[in-house]
Amino acid sequence: SSGINAESGSSGINAEYGGILVVLHAGFSSAQHRTYLRLSELPYEGLPVDITAQCVIGFLMACYGITRVSGDFKDISATSDINKRTLDSLNNVPSFYHFAHRGRAIHSVLYN
Repeated sequence: SSGINAESGSSGINAEYGGILVVLHAGFSSAQHRTYLRLSELPYEGLPVDITAQCVIGFLMACYGITRVSGDFKDISATSDINKRTLDSLNNVPSFYHFAHRGRAIHSVLYN
């Protein structure tokens, strides 16, 4: 069970794409506003409130959509994963295995 039903998945995807479109529209509007200021030779005093609100609302929509699509959250505590493993497997880290090291050369010098 992935925790995603059809209704929450589709609403999440819609909110995610809608939020991305709102943020893109806010970016386009801010570029258009800067062009307007440059052509009218007015000083830049920041973005208008409506463009800033668009950006914040689009970001929140995208965050909501991502959390709805992502599925169930995992437990943060490390004990939930450690309790499932045996004691022998806790110290077994295959990524640290390294067989092409200087030990072979040192062994041949010392014992030959």
